[in-house]
Amino acid sequence: MREPLIALDQDLRVISVSRSFYDFFKVKPEETIGQLIYDLGNKQWNIPKLRELLETILPQKTTFDNYEVEHDFATIGRRIMLLNARQIQRVSGQELIILLAIEDITERREIENSLGKAHEELEGLAVELERTARAKSEFLANMSHELRTPLNSINGFSEVLFDETFGPLNDKQKKYVNNVLISGKHLLMLINQILDMAKVESGKMKLTLSKLPVKDLLNEMALLVADLAGKKNLEMRVEISNDLPDIDADELRVKEIIYNLLSNAVKFTPEGGHIGIRAVRTGEVIEVEVWDTGVGIAVENMDKIFEGFFRVDTPYSRLTEGTGLGLPLSRKMVELHGGVLSVESKGLDQGTAIRFTLPVRSKQGA
Repeated sequence: MREPLIALDQDLRVISVSRSFYDFFKVKPEETIGQLIYDLGNKQWNIPKLRELLETILPQKTTFDNYEVEHDFATIGRRIMLLNARQIQRVSGQELIILLAIEDITERREIENSLGKAHEELEGLAVELERTARAKSEFLANMSHELRTPLNSINGFSEVLFDETFGPLNDKQKKYVNNVLISGKHLLMLINQILDMAKVESGKMKLTLSKLPVKDLLNEMALLVADLAGKKNLEMRVEISNDLPDIDADELRVKEIIYNLLSNAVKFTPEGGHIGIRAVRTGEVIEVEVWDTGVGIAVENMDKIFEGFFRVDTPYSRLTEGTGLGLPLSRKMVELHGGVLSVESKGLDQGTAIRFTLPVRSKQGA
């Protein structure tokens, strides 16, 4: 047997042991056979818990499993053992003998203790990471809020100058003012998206639910983006089912989701391409798909597109503006509504399809 095994008579003297017992405990037959178990190895086996098993517990039971004993042996050091005992009757007579199997679990217990310690450390690290993430989100939210106030002033005064409210501008002045206004609006969009992302991650974004006529909203957003598509000579297809019901949703957030996805489709589709939006009801959810025939997404980038500030790196995408926050923010807002958002693309220059669902009836209170 691989594990040490020892046979004792009713007086607790050794009748026989397995070869593995000799090897494991480093003893010889002449030092073992016929000896009282407590006297083995210069009385190393005089262990209180072993006495409890053999003299108190076992006489009342014929078997006993997984009785743990920890002891410091002179020959092999400190060991943790599981003892399994059986009382059986010998074939040659009426007397009973005790079979005692010994399993060394020292290394296993050390591993378990190490794993337990590692688990505690990981739990502590998770708590610290959560605290850090919360602090980051709060910092971004505060920073974004503080930046928006002066930026709104910059954009407002730029519009006043561009409209020549206080006097005419020459062509060069008007061009520069327009550049300031375009850059200011782009920066404001970035700040707003950072603020929204921080709110979602910190759990502070709350939905304002209402009965939303989703069919009208989708048609409205498609019409809004159709102008952008027309400027790039893109063909836009709209397939919105007429039987879409009103849903419980936050109108502002749903508009933001649709606009993010449709504007991305326009942005990343070269001139002469196609984009589209489909919407149907399936059971208790509304399914919406925004698709395009644009630059597509490489397989290696599919897991990265939901990371904040990540943008697909293609020669075409380098010419377009963007923050990389639109798609991850859209997914988070869909999930906040209780829906699911997924992306499909067969690869670069193969187009992209983004699908998401919104429940007809929200589980959240309005």
